[in-house]
Amino acid sequence: MKQYPIVEHFYSLQGEGANAGKPAYFLRLSGCNVQCDFCDSKNSWDEANAQKMSSEKIVELIKKTTAKNVVVTGGEPLLHNLDELCKTIRTHIPNVNLWLETSGTAPFSGDFNHVCLSPKKKSLPLSENYAKANELKVIIQNSDDFEFAETQTEQVNPSCSLFLQTEWIAKNNEAIIDYILKNPKWRLSVQLHKLLDIQ
Repeated sequence: MKQYPIVEHFYSLQGEGANAGKPAYFLRLSGCNVQCDFCDSKNSWDEANAQKMSSEKIVELIKKTTAKNVVVTGGEPLLHNLDELCKTIRTHIPNVNLWLETSGTAPFSGDFNHVCLSPKKKSLPLSENYAKANELKVIIQNSDDFEFAETQTEQVNPSCSLFLQTEWIAKNNEAIIDYILKNPKWRLSVQLHKLLDIQ
């Protein structure tokens, strides 16, 4: 029975991207092969911070809530094979929606209703993972990142939703808003969980 290294698990609202505001159970897996300097979950990088859990145990935790949406995130969750986890959750929680948040830098696994791909310049997604994306979310640290964001749109499907997100709440907001007004294919992603001070 496969064990998954879980750093955090909690029931809250999705704070960003296409599913912002929707309730979801979050599973944060340990391990990251990108390790961005602006990461707000650096505790997930070290597996020593994680608790090993079976997919059955994870289902038990989810079923203690009313969650019908489950977010698998990290770190980089695709460093772990997610096939068994997704299959077990789907078997025991009818009509569940499984959402993945990934940099796309590791081979794809699992069965997800929605995939948020957040590419990083220092380590690009595997080419085959672009086609999996329902949502492209690019973090804007400086003006060069807008050009990077545009190069990434060329890799995803035309139906993929496009989001720009500030590195931190108060940083680059004016530049991002101005860019979106001039390039309306993009949408703004704001980290609501930070604004509302929720988990």
